Amino acid sequence: MPTLQKIRLAMSICGLIVSTSCLAQTQASQAMQDLQTLASDRMQGREIGSAGSALARDYLLKRIVDLGLKPCGASYVQDFPVSKLGQTTQGKNILACQFSEQNSAKKFLVVSAHYDHLGIKNDKIYFGADDNASGVAGVLAVAQSLRGKVTKHNIVYAFFDGEERGLLGAHAFVKQAWIAPKDITANINFDMIARGDKNELFASGTYQNPSLKPILQELNGTQGIKLSFDHDRPEQGSNDWTSQSDHYAFFKAGIPHLYFGVEDHADYHKPTDSAEKVNPKFFDGAIEIVQKAVQLIDQKFTRKD
Repeated sequence: MPTLQKIRLAMSICGLIVSTSCLAQTQASQAMQDLQTLASDRMQGREIGSAGSALARDYLLKRIVDLGLKPCGASYVQDFPVSKLGQTTQGKNILACQFSEQNSAKKFLVVSAHYDHLGIKNDKIYFGADDNASGVAGVLAVAQSLRGKVTKHNIVYAFFDGEERGLLGAHAFVKQAWIAPKDITANINFDMIARGDKNELFASGTYQNPSLKPILQELNGTQGIKLSFDHDRPEQGSNDWTSQSDHYAFFKAGIPHLYFGVEDHADYHKPTDSAEKVNPKFFDGAIEIVQKAVQLIDQKFTRKD
């Protein structure tokens, strides 16, 4: 082959390699795709009882079936009553289980996130990308990471409805008690894990459950993210997050909890909380942290009553 043709062929191959590499780098992770879908225009802000909520629920049911998860009971959907302006409607939790053959004691971990948000107000969609499409994507990612693995616990993947109305779905789950509270080793809750503008993710709950901290400390620095153990002490006032998301229902029932989240940002509870504001590098790092955290807690944490 003449030298000039060799050079052109080499340049073409290099161009193909570079293009393929760029494509690989720009391909969104599955977690990012889940977030983008749930925070899309079509989902209309996922307000409890809305058409957008039903669309989100359909999407989640398809994803959990694809992941091979089983219903925890007779159905994936747990209804609970919601009263508004004198009328009663139904909220709908989604519960999927991964049952462990090694779990002779029949203990459970509940990995949770709320899938509802604020819906549409004044003709503006409140997308809820960080709050809380991110946490829902995190739960799905944990399920993916544990697929086919032997776990010590039965794992409940809980997608709660009605958090924005007062943690309604989580309280309904605990109240209905199809799992006895004494059999739940811990609740691990994700709420707003995508917008670490300071490259920091918080784990709240080790103040109440100090034996969790040494289990999780090795995760600090994962993909350059600082994992801080904070926002769980009573003297912190509004900066104590113990009562501020679905894990509170478990805390009130005496069940150990751990809550992963970021601090409030300028787009919190605004229409501007959109997928475009999410830094995929941070989000994918946070996903890796919560995946590993659940695996570590499953293997190493023992509830002390």
